[in-house]
Amino acid sequence: MTNKDYSDAIAELHNACDSLIAETNKKMTKMIDDFNEKYEDQEDAPYCDTVDLDSKFDVLADYVEDYTN
Repeated sequence: MTNKDYSDAIAELHNACDSLIAETNKKMTKMIDDFNEKYEDQEDAPYCDTVDLDSKFDVLADYVEDYTN
């Protein structure tokens, strides 16, 4: 295989991972939001904050680029 073939394969892997991560982030955010809404009217109800959730997925999104040589 040529360097271009490898580069194309890495780009394909990166794009597939990015799509999966974005989809998972969206689904996880919705699940947490649904959980919070379910209990929002109850006193002392549990609450899960999503304030830092995107940054956790950002780290995963960098994984393929950071660990592919």
